Amino acid sequence: MPDFPLTERFLHALARAHHWHAGQYRKVAEGDTPTVPYLSHLLGVASIALEFGATEDEAIAALLHDALEDGPENIQTDVARRGETREELRRVIRQEFGNQVERLVSGATEETALIEGRKAPWPERKKAYLQKLIRTEDPESAASLLVSAADKVHNARNILADVLTFGDTPDRRVVFFDRFNAGQAGTLQYYRLLVRAYRRAPGAQGQPRLQALIGELDRTVTALEQACGVGEEHVVALPLLRDALPD
Repeated sequence: MPDFPLTERFLHALARAHHWHAGQYRKVAEGDTPTVPYLSHLLGVASIALEFGATEDEAIAALLHDALEDGPENIQTDVARRGETREELRRVIRQEFGNQVERLVSGATEETALIEGRKAPWPERKKAYLQKLIRTEDPESAASLLVSAADKVHNARNILADVLTFGDTPDRRVVFFDRFNAGQAGTLQYYRLLVRAYRRAPGAQGQPRLQALIGELDRTVTALEQACGVGEEHVVALPLLRDALPD
């Protein structure tokens, strides 16, 4: 089927994603045992991206979108134990999948520098990423936004499902959100500000499929806020990321 949009490149990317995230699981509350392989998230993001019109390059980038942030600490190889860096992973992506895929993965990556081999503080990383979304004007920014927004939709859907299932009281919600660096308040604020940043992003203008995806994120975040008993304006006014998006 020569016109089928997914080729062996996609399968190779899936194998790479499996290798780079081997042993990694989705976050769980303290005391719980993780059981869901992280690969489920990468497959979910690729699925959402494809449903909203992704090309093969964009779907491949969706599979690999967390490699530069999380891959080095999870790869189960001797090379990784010697310290495989973001730049080495970036080179592999570029060599095996091409420049466009590497740029798309970079576009979906928090680019704040590592501090002594560890990620920068949560507020610093999230503010930088929100500002990156609204400032990027390169011709491929719409594709990067598609990958990024698909990632956030999948995360927001999972959070909402867990809150509705396990967080039916304020006390239980607090325990649930403790798995995230910024707890309930910071998590809700970040996702609401993501909606606003995507809507302002230059690359999203005049892109109906991307706008539809942003709309899906907005609906999911609204449902999550309602499940937690808070409103949009309250969430936006919280102090942690209040100044992240300039007027």
